[in-house]
Amino acid sequence: MTTATPTQPMTAAGFFFSGGEGIGPVEVVSSDQASIEAMADALQHQGALSAISAAVKTLSRAGLGAVSNQIATAAHGLLNLDLDLGELVVAGWCQFADLTSAAKRTAAVPGSVEVVDLATHSITWTHNPQIDVLVNDARVATVHFELSIRFTVKGLVATVRYGRLVSFSSGGCKVTGTLAAESRQLAQREAQFQLPLLVRLGDGIPLLRSGREPAGGQDDPPHMAPMRHAS
Repeated sequence: MTTATPTQPMTAAGFFFSGGEGIGPVEVVSSDQASIEAMADALQHQGALSAISAAVKTLSRAGLGAVSNQIATAAHGLLNLDLDLGELVVAGWCQFADLTSAAKRTAAVPGSVEVVDLATHSITWTHNPQIDVLVNDARVATVHFELSIRFTVKGLVATVRYGRLVSFSSGGCKVTGTLAAESRQLAQREAQFQLPLLVRLGDGIPLLRSGREPAGGQDDPPHMAPMRHAS
C-alpha cells in the first residue's frame, strides 16, 4: 500500500478505477476514459450484466458492448459527481459531538478558538445507486450498485474558529472501499492519504447549519464508529 497524492478532488470512481485491478496503489489519471473502460471491463468480467444480457438478447454482441459502456459511463458519472472523498470525510466530522459543540461555542463568542483532539476514529459511508437500462425508450432492466467506503483517521487535532473547521493535523487517513453491481464485486481498494491532500479547507469548513444545527444532512449519512485512542 502506498500513499496517494491527488492534485484534484479524489472521487470514488477515481479511487477504484484509476490504478488498475485489485488492491494496490492509487494514482490519479488525467482522463476519465481510462476509469470508465476499467469499470466496463469489470462489469463484463464479473458477470454483473448477465440479467441485462437476457433482457436485451435481441441485441448484437456489439450492441451488448455498447450497453455495458453506457452503464459504466452512467455509473462513473454518479460516483464522480456525488462522491468526493474529501467531502465524505467532512460530512462524517460534522456528526462528531465534540466538533459541533466547539463550533457552537466559537460561533457564540467571536474571536474564540478551540482545539479538539479526536484521537483515532473511523467513518463508514455506504451508497446504493441504481441505473435503469432503456432500449427504444422502454426500461428493460435496472442495475443496482453497492458502494462502501471506510475512512480510518489517526490522531486528528482540529482547530475550530467561529463555527468553522479552519485547520487540522493528522497522522494520516487510510481509505478502504468495495464496489459491487448486482452483488458481484467490481473493485476493492485500500490506500493511505495525507488528509491535507484529500480535504481542502479554503476559508474554513462550516460545521453548523444556519440556526446552529449540526451540518451534514445527506441521504446516506456516514456511520460513525466509536472513537478510540490509538494503542
